[in-house]
Amino acid sequence: MSTTRAFLSQQLHRQWKSVLNRLIGVIDLMDGVAVHGIAGNRSQYQPIGGLSDNECSLLHWYRSIGIRRFYVADLNGLMGSGRQRDALLTLAREVRRDEILWIDCGWAGSVSQVDQDWLKQMNRSIANGASLRWIIATETADSIDVMNRMLEFIDASNLTLSLDFRAGLFVGPKTAADWAVAARERNIREGILLDVASVGSESGPGNGDVFSDIVSRFGDMSWITGGGIRDAKDVRGLVSGGYSAFLIASALLPGMGAGRTSESS
Repeated sequence: MSTTRAFLSQQLHRQWKSVLNRLIGVIDLMDGVAVHGIAGNRSQYQPIGGLSDNECSLLHWYRSIGIRRFYVADLNGLMGSGRQRDALLTLAREVRRDEILWIDCGWAGSVSQVDQDWLKQMNRSIANGASLRWIIATETADSIDVMNRMLEFIDASNLTLSLDFRAGLFVGPKTAADWAVAARERNIREGILLDVASVGSESGPGNGDVFSDIVSRFGDMSWITGGGIRDAKDVRGLVSGGYSAFLIASALLPGMGAGRTSESS
């Protein structure tokens, strides 16, 4: 790592130190390259400046700041153009003891034999003491039954439900509440609330009332949120609202305003 980047990562560590244990570094992966996401317009995502094309480069950057939890969105899989199985396998092998990797690769219908074999390979590849969790996202699912299909191969403790919204509107079959009830009935106890319209905006957390109602109604689940987070103050405010962890990218990316001194930890 260059001297400049090392200085920036140290600066970010200081600014976010009080909430680092709450942060999950987001890696939007397209064609094996980490890209910067803005408002869910995935076809317009661009590679992140200041990083190599290596699929693990952004994970290494987050780790240098002190983050030990990572979320990977397989954009190829989410857009229906084929899962990036080799790149995701490389990332899984990179995760260390006591770290967690969430993967959203667009599960929709049945789980093919190829995917079954790959899931087994991924689970074998994760380091002892590390955790691999699979996201079931409502935006790509064909029905609530996708949870049953995934439960045939993955334990409920390693599944996370993502309730997806765009500009305040739920994206997926049925309603967000229907999905949360179904997840709870299947002992899936972790959920994500995300409005893709706020991704990359650094405009502050959005959809407060909509999300707060879900967190309050399903208080026995652990909730993760993200989108628009600017600083540690935003995180602390969301913790008081009942959230356990937070997806973050833009505020920490090299060349994207990372390291601003508007607020220190």
